[in-house]
Amino acid sequence: MTPRPARPLLSAPAPRTPARPVPLALVPVLLLLAVLLAVVCGGTAASAAPAADSDADHVVFVGVPGLLWSDITPEGTPNLAALTGRSSSAALSVRTVEKTTCPTDGWLTVGSGARSTAKRTDGACGPLPAPAMAADGTLTVPDLPRIADHNDKYSYDPQFGSAASAAVRAGMCVTAVGPGAAVATADADGRSPAGYLADPAALDRAAMTRCALTVVDLGAVAGAEPGADGSGTPGRLDRMRAVDAAVGRIAAELPPRAELVVAGIADDGATPHLRVLLASGPDGRFGSGLLTSTSTRYDGMAQLTDIAPSLLAPLGVAKPDKLVGAAVTRTGGPTGPAAVAELDRLDIGAQAARTVREEYQFYTWLTLVPILLFACGIAGAVRMRRRGAEAATRRRLYRGLQGVAIAAGSVPAATFLVGLFPWTEAGNPEAATIGISLAGAAVLTALALAGPWRRHPYGPAGFVAAATFVILAGDVVTGSHLQMNTLFGLSPLVAGRFYGFGNVAWSVYGMAVLLAAAWPVGHLLAKAGRRPEPGAATTPAPAADADASGRRTAMIVLGVCALVAIVVDGWPAFGSDFGGVLALVPGFAVLGLLLTGTRISWAKVGLVALTAVVVVGVIAVLDWMRPDESRSHLGRFVQDVVDGEAGTVLRRKIMDNLGSFDNVVSFLIPVLMALLLVAVLAPPRLRATALPPAYARVPWLRPVLISCWVTAVVGYAVNDSGIQIPSIALLIAVPLGAAVLASVAAEDASGTRAGGLGDIGGGAASRAQAEPHGAE
Repeated sequence: MTPRPARPLLSAPAPRTPARPVPLALVPVLLLLAVLLAVVCGGTAASAAPAADSDADHVVFVGVPGLLWSDITPEGTPNLAALTGRSSSAALSVRTVEKTTCPTDGWLTVGSGARSTAKRTDGACGPLPAPAMAADGTLTVPDLPRIADHNDKYSYDPQFGSAASAAVRAGMCVTAVGPGAAVATADADGRSPAGYLADPAALDRAAMTRCALTVVDLGAVAGAEPGADGSGTPGRLDRMRAVDAAVGRIAAELPPRAELVVAGIADDGATPHLRVLLASGPDGRFGSGLLTSTSTRYDGMAQLTDIAPSLLAPLGVAKPDKLVGAAVTRTGGPTGPAAVAELDRLDIGAQAARTVREEYQFYTWLTLVPILLFACGIAGAVRMRRRGAEAATRRRLYRGLQGVAIAAGSVPAATFLVGLFPWTEAGNPEAATIGISLAGAAVLTALALAGPWRRHPYGPAGFVAAATFVILAGDVVTGSHLQMNTLFGLSPLVAGRFYGFGNVAWSVYGMAVLLAAAWPVGHLLAKAGRRPEPGAATTPAPAADADASGRRTAMIVLGVCALVAIVVDGWPAFGSDFGGVLALVPGFAVLGLLLTGTRISWAKVGLVALTAVVVVGVIAVLDWMRPDESRSHLGRFVQDVVDGEAGTVLRRKIMDNLGSFDNVVSFLIPVLMALLLVAVLAPPRLRATALPPAYARVPWLRPVLISCWVTAVVGYAVNDSGIQIPSIALLIAVPLGAAVLASVAAEDASGTRAGGLGDIGGGAASRAQAEPHGAE
């Protein structure tokens, strides 16, 4: 019996002769690159991991929930201001599980080194669990078993009291001062190995000398949050004076060779903020400069889970496996008032970006405004065609629509350029970030529409895609400095990551790199005779006589683009986003298969999927072989598999993914994605008659739109941001695609060709032209 051929899932417009499935030959190349990349990265990161040392005899940790950098002034808090002059400092991200961090959440996270939370009543923080003394004299926190049960619903798996337990196992003792300190040192059964002082006022040099680790709770900062000018209510200012006096007393009573760490470990209201982290130590371990850690890779930034390993490292205590953060280290940068100002600006930037995204509904406006303008333009085009308007008038309208689309597609890239300016120093940072973003988009739009590439329908859109790729790739390759606190970048208040590509930025990057790569490859294939070049005066030679060398060159260029895109996205020192690699591999594979006219079957889909999984799997295993502090999230996932906890992690990611469907609009995105796929594959079914003329003029448009769709959908499936990924992808892919349609319509406005934007749902001529192109 003759074997049944594999059923095609997608097909390109019929080629004149069968094309070699050249992109599949790139599979072993991708695999080999992944192995070499992971080996090189593993060795580099491993060698950079800091070793545990014993630079202090005592560590005193002082927690002040709610402490902000704007609270510290030479006049109001002279002791804290003086401490900043002889300490290393950082803005502390205190995010744990919920949007804001309660004091109990903060103390639990300090002690466990993993994100922890306590149950809330109607969203409000509860009081700190009260400590008690057992009959045998052991310090206990009776409420902790109940709180531990509450944390079982999350996958962070905190081991309460890990830092204190590690110190005790190393032969050291621990002192807890105040109820928060008792919570931080107690285990899941509520039993703490620490000695206890209820009143911080009783803490003196003798008490701090008694044990190697002393944890002190000075209580939360009371009163309303400070205003934009750094001022606060009288209640808050009075509380800060009391905190400052207590810190000054502790600093004066420190025993010899002691390290002092002061941190604002939680929020004190409904708005999340970056908090204070100060560290001073003996023998110059901490001095002037900023703090950083391998978990943030950002100078002047640390996160709450870094506290526990930072308390153990100077004592020479090995970090327990369940501590997910990393010990802070000193790096270059300002100190004293200059450090306070710089770190306060980080919080100002975080607040401004949050306000623009959430309160100003930036993404919503970026979606609605272009749609409304484009809808009005199309309605105008239809009206003008029916009234027989002059070709020049219609052409100007289409060029205007092209400009609108290019401007909308330029905004995501322009938002990253905000980081090149001191926008957080503006009187209104929200207005500054919006204004600089729009100005940057205007510049990119002008360049796109004025350069020599404007002569080709794809040119302006291709320029914007290429510029977006260069901006994003250049940033992550040079340290991710433009990612922090930008509208499409990273938020330290969310604290999902602090370097490389977050899921929002990756959505922009993934669309841009595919749209940009299709541009030169499409031109090379056109010149090789695979497709008619737009505007060609002569008929292409038969495929049998086509330039096979040119086709190979085109596929080599595509392969190089794919490898560069994957390296930038997946290299731990760059994008560090291996989940993105899972989506980029099938995107590039689909693009290559469709450009060469190769039918896509289930067998090819399986091969591409297997390749993506193997590439990421190899990198994950090799990443896992590195030291714990140098691992990325994939290496940690392999450890979860080894520990038998992979199911818990996957359940959390699946729930986060499904939880992204949290409003009506989120449920409309899958419908929109499905309609877009039907329109791209079979335009006549949705009367999208503007697409076939564009396919004829820009032969690679259909393949690249399909590959963008595939990448967005796979990105949704493999990342925990869920529906946010295709939502953001639409913000760049749809405008740039629409710009190509508008450009083709402008060229056809003379009336020599049907199918312009004004013909959507139009007459028989446009439908007749559409059928041959859309038939599959």
